[in-house]
Amino acid sequence: MNRKKHGLSAFIFCMVLVLLISGCSGKSNSEAPKNQENAPSNDGEGSDGEAAKMKLNFWTYYPEQTKTDGYFMNFLKSKFDFDAEFYVASSDTAKEKLNLAIASGDIPDWWKSLSFQEYDKLIKQDVVAEIKAEDLEQYAPKYTAFLKKVLGDDPFKYLRRDGKIYGLPGIWDLAPHGNVVGFREDWLKKVGITKTPETLEEMEEALKRFRNDDPDGNNKQDTYGITGTAGAIGDLFSFVFGAYGVYPGAFTEDDGKIVRGDILPGAKEALTVLNRWYSEGLIDPEFIVNKANNVQDKLAQEKSGAVGTYWFGLAQDGVFCCNDIYATLHKKNPDASFAMIPGPKGPDGDFGMLQGNALFGVDIMFGKQLENDRDKMIKYLQVFEFTSFEIESKIAITFGEEGKTFKKTADGEFEYIEPYDDQKERWKYGFDGAYSVPGGWNDDYSEELASFATKDKSLLPLRSKLMELGTGKYDILGPIDRPIYNDYKERLDKLTMQTFIDMITGKKPVSEFDNYVAEWNKIGGDKVMAEAQQAYDQLKQQ
Repeated sequence: MNRKKHGLSAFIFCMVLVLLISGCSGKSNSEAPKNQENAPSNDGEGSDGEAAKMKLNFWTYYPEQTKTDGYFMNFLKSKFDFDAEFYVASSDTAKEKLNLAIASGDIPDWWKSLSFQEYDKLIKQDVVAEIKAEDLEQYAPKYTAFLKKVLGDDPFKYLRRDGKIYGLPGIWDLAPHGNVVGFREDWLKKVGITKTPETLEEMEEALKRFRNDDPDGNNKQDTYGITGTAGAIGDLFSFVFGAYGVYPGAFTEDDGKIVRGDILPGAKEALTVLNRWYSEGLIDPEFIVNKANNVQDKLAQEKSGAVGTYWFGLAQDGVFCCNDIYATLHKKNPDASFAMIPGPKGPDGDFGMLQGNALFGVDIMFGKQLENDRDKMIKYLQVFEFTSFEIESKIAITFGEEGKTFKKTADGEFEYIEPYDDQKERWKYGFDGAYSVPGGWNDDYSEELASFATKDKSLLPLRSKLMELGTGKYDILGPIDRPIYNDYKERLDKLTMQTFIDMITGKKPVSEFDNYVAEWNKIGGDKVMAEAQQAYDQLKQQ
């Protein structure tokens, strides 16, 4: 029987460094103009006397899934007029092989998924090619527009060194919108609340009723208002802190000054609220030891009526992310539903949660030799843009050849044709494998691309709603290497986490907050904040 598959399954976003062995550059048959000052290298002539085609290199961790002469690569080679080779790498050895290749002078054409520390190290080694902004604008316009939409008008400010761009940002455009607060909507109605809570006071009232009014109808006081986790400072009921305009666990900006929410007065106000909630039994007492999967389990088991979480309940069928609250909960209670807010409003109207920085690293760097082979770099940019932003490419890599490997159904979906309903047969034909494309070059704001990547189309409205709801701040200095912060981070975070937990649970009075701030500064916080301000001031000058 044919098996229907909805969505994009072929792309594997590998967040580890990968190695791509560079091939000899051939004379370009690209339509891109040649750089007269930096003419591309020449492979010579082919056996028929014609100039050899340009050779591009692509990596694969899984050679059994990928073929240079298979359908997808032939599709790309025909469209962009190049030859291709693979380099087989593994996630365990990629970094070592890259270092060895560079040490031997055999610099790869390109590599991906680096930290900012690795980025700076490679620039200092003078093995990285400069990437011209005008080439990105001309040959990767959709990618450039996408970057500006997510990161602002100057998306390269974190990557610019001495006025030059040496890498392309690795971004996850959903990150700044991921965290929201959800309430069991059916429980709200059951305990007599007809309006989704919007303020901190309204939320507190809902949590009290979830705890005391038997919302699950089992005649036991075995439900809590809210559950959560203390996995990291930013996970610790961030929405309560956001209601007071502070974001512990992150460096944020306030009127040109870098601040840290851990030590601001608003944090003391938030801890006062959380201590009250805990003392009244509204907070799941196991929040201290809960992991993310424990939080999901407690919601699925109907032990909690509210939660603050990332991408609320959307699992693989909705988007490439996260937990599966909806599916697991609905197995127990098909009538369960959630109402979501960006966070409760505090006394001054503040609201939001700590979000993720869309910029998580450096996605692509090119080898130094491509500075003298501009055509080749341009060709890579064109191929990368096409595989990332065009539905035509996504269909080819995921479903293959229409009429041969798939057909369209009456409702516009895609259905594999036998024997290609077997993934191994798809690999043999040369598609649906782990081909190398840049991670993060996928515009999740695009309705067309989001629809294609979302397997369960019924979840698209929820997905769109979450994109609108996710509000708050993120660490704006996350991409900047700061040695002093690296040295002090562990001890500062340990002090903050233990103090916050003790104040929430009542082991330590909230009135000692000022003493905690003094201790935080004493053990290195003052040095960290001075370094943070300096880093921010330098960033503004980029």
